[in-house]
Amino acid sequence: MQTVQRYLINQSVIVYQSGYHGRNSKVYDRRLTLHRGVRNPLTFTFKNEDQKAQDVSAKTVDSGNYYQLEVIDTELKQSVITKTLTPIDDGSTISTKGQARCEITDGDLLRLDAKFYNYSIKEIKSDGSTLVTYADTGYVASGTIEVLDGAYAQFLPSTEISSFTAGGGLRSLAYTSSKVPAKPGFNNNKALHTIAVYPKNFSGALRVQGTMSTNPQDEDYFEVASTTFSNSSTPSTLNFTGVYQYVRFTWGNDSGNTGVIDKILYRQ
Repeated sequence: MQTVQRYLINQSVIVYQSGYHGRNSKVYDRRLTLHRGVRNPLTFTFKNEDQKAQDVSAKTVDSGNYYQLEVIDTELKQSVITKTLTPIDDGSTISTKGQARCEITDGDLLRLDAKFYNYSIKEIKSDGSTLVTYADTGYVASGTIEVLDGAYAQFLPSTEISSFTAGGGLRSLAYTSSKVPAKPGFNNNKALHTIAVYPKNFSGALRVQGTMSTNPQDEDYFEVASTTFSNSSTPSTLNFTGVYQYVRFTWGNDSGNTGVIDKILYRQ
């Protein structure tokens, strides 16, 4: 049996908020890591040039004087994440004095590439001006963050189907989508598929069709699931199971109805 240790710790960073005169030099500041698929709590300790933690309990948004974290994409030269730091001390306890925290969520990282970024913390003053803080005692204002893939499962966006062709041939209704990969190797025999349907004043039927063919023609599709709508503009969901090479979606109006299926979001 393999035994692996896991540590329940917060990433802690020392930030210098006042002048430096060469005492207590810090040689380097370690890189932070952010992992996709989970929340990443970050804790910053604010110290002076004598390595003494400073009271930051009053640095809140409500007071108008607070600290703000910015993550910078150095290639695009723009801020990609901005977070307000929340003090976690009352200025009296040794263990938490000088500390403020924020949390980088999985959603914050969705649109970011896995690579290196810079980060900095500035103090927002009540008059709207800003004040620099330093990542180390060498007057370096920025630190380094690395966004990493692979440690945890990640959220993947749904497949959006918004283009439907009139006709579609055998077993199709009035409008039919193109084929959508159903990932049979990924799903195996426990395949649960979910769709979210977005109608607009639509009355009629929607059918889900599947195929085992790797190069399907119209005659290769068979019905997997179906549902009906009555003058609906309310999004609804439909689940179905099975292992297919491809699926497609076909819909048709009731007599006299001119509504549409605007789009379908598909997850498997």
